[in-house]
Amino acid sequence: MEGEDCYNGSTCDSSGLTLPVFSYRTHVDGCSVTGGFTYRGSNYPGLQGIYYLGDYCSGRIWGMQNSGSVWINQMLLETTYNISSFGEDESGELYLADRNSGNIYQIIEVTTGS
Repeated sequence: MEGEDCYNGSTCDSSGLTLPVFSYRTHVDGCSVTGGFTYRGSNYPGLQGIYYLGDYCSGRIWGMQNSGSVWINQMLLETTYNISSFGEDESGELYLADRNSGNIYQIIEVTTGS
């Protein structure tokens, strides 16, 4: 499978497979979903329970939350990164890797003043 679509086959049988809760219907939003982690750290309470994922080509970062039987996603940030991986430390804090620069960045909560 390629997301929700059959890949390179004349027939498609998705029975027994768990299809993704997030995928691109077109490549306008990006080219390659890089899966991540759910934030379970304690430094940023506003991030609790959000699953973070990104796109390798566009650098976009999304957050997803389960609301009953439906996953709600929102694009959170546009970056210049080639997001190749996410990581989690022993405290539940999250990080992403930028393949282009080789840098690791921590995902943090940014608050704006009123």
